[in-house]
Amino acid sequence: MGEGEVIFTLLMGGLMGTAVTLMIQWYGRRKVKAALKQEGLTPTRQTELLVNENEAMRGQMMRLEDRLSVMERIATDSSLNLGREIERLR
Repeated sequence: MGEGEVIFTLLMGGLMGTAVTLMIQWYGRRKVKAALKQEGLTPTRQTELLVNENEAMRGQMMRLEDRLSVMERIATDSSLNLGREIERLR
């Protein structure tokens, strides 16, 4: 196989892969739109539901970050500071 044939084969493979990926994405979007239409969800309602879900997840993530910071502080503090902090909390 010559160098030109190898380059042509790689180029065609890349183009075919791109085309197949775009077709799969198009088909997936079509299926999602049909499912939303069947359930009667309008894009505005869908956006509203996603915003509410994002707010709930953001709150949960903030609580987890607070807990993680406490755990990091416990793990990195010296035993003297940790003992004082535990006694202070009692």
